[in-house]
Amino acid sequence: MSHLQRPALWIGAGLALHLLFLSALFGDWLRPLFNDASHTRRGFDFGVFYLAGQALAQGRDIYAVEGAFGYRYLPVFAQIFGRLYALLAPLPAYLLHLFFSELFLLANLWLTKRLFTEPLQRSRALFMWMAFSPLFLEFYIGQVSFWAASLFYWLIVALGSKQPRVHAALWAAAILVKPNMLILLPALVRLRHFRAVSLALTGTALVTIPYFLIYPAALFTFTGVNLQVGHFKGALTHAGNLGLWGTLVSLGAKLSAVPLAELSSLSDLPLWAALPAYIIPVITVIATLYITFTSRSADPVLHLSLWMTTYFLVYKDIWEHHYVFLLPVFVTLYARSHSAQLLWIYAALAIPTPFVFFDTQAGIYGPIDPEREWSLLTTLTYRSAKLAPTLVFWLWIVARHKKAINNPK
Repeated sequence: MSHLQRPALWIGAGLALHLLFLSALFGDWLRPLFNDASHTRRGFDFGVFYLAGQALAQGRDIYAVEGAFGYRYLPVFAQIFGRLYALLAPLPAYLLHLFFSELFLLANLWLTKRLFTEPLQRSRALFMWMAFSPLFLEFYIGQVSFWAASLFYWLIVALGSKQPRVHAALWAAAILVKPNMLILLPALVRLRHFRAVSLALTGTALVTIPYFLIYPAALFTFTGVNLQVGHFKGALTHAGNLGLWGTLVSLGAKLSAVPLAELSSLSDLPLWAALPAYIIPVITVIATLYITFTSRSADPVLHLSLWMTTYFLVYKDIWEHHYVFLLPVFVTLYARSHSAQLLWIYAALAIPTPFVFFDTQAGIYGPIDPEREWSLLTTLTYRSAKLAPTLVFWLWIVARHKKAINNPK
């Protein structure tokens, strides 16, 4: 038996890597591998949740707090977790946050163990959860994308049963943690989960609207930071933004010789250079809608996976830690297909980008964007490390939909 055929090896390697991630949170071992770790302090995003909790305690608007890009989530998360964190000093609060994240991981591992029956495939799926390098970054900055991804995973598994209230509760919870979970709406409509959709959206609105009635201006701040493509000067795209849209903007700037430091909106670029960033995401959404509503597949895993992967090709702000959203997709698709191709795509996304070779002022905290000094070739090399396997993954899923179209039986 080959070493790679031994389940214990996969489990051991996964545990070792995850323990490395946890220990590296309090040192500099892995920081240089990631833009958002090299140039931001530990708990950078967590600080926004903490400040939002303090604002609530002081009767202030949570959307007026300063830090990162501001508080850009729905109010309920701050009202529950932000308020809880604000009762503690910052470091104990951050440690509590990590504890919650580990509980989500343990729940995912338990559910995955039940999902697989074959030992080798089970061990590989468990490895996927523990060995994904964006998970280190997620924990380092204190984000909650992994929480939403976990709820998404539970939703995928639960869709195999006819329990619309459970489906609604899980999707609503995911949205309340991360509003970008709304990307799943077309898939759920296609799957005819109308009751779950209506319950989830109604429940989300009922717990959200009261806050915006108290602070009407907060609604414009919330929608602006999440939907508008304008940022403060120099932050339209940067080395931390690894989605297709950010890549198109960066390439447009490089090709038109417009410094990234001067960009605050697409209008700062020549029209020919900005056009791909305007058009390609729209074309991608239309194509995905067409695939969704013409596919004869009724497999919820396939439909939800398509839209979760599409998120990386259409949204304006894709940070490296966001790639944890693909973990449920990898695990559930691997449970269905046992495809070796998925293992290779996973590996390409699991390893860090070559950022460490291109960083400038490595380890210096502050608003530093190394990409401002990169050549076009360096930008392509760095960004392709995540974007190329994501595109391959999207096409892999699309191919399964096309197969369902051509072979309805």
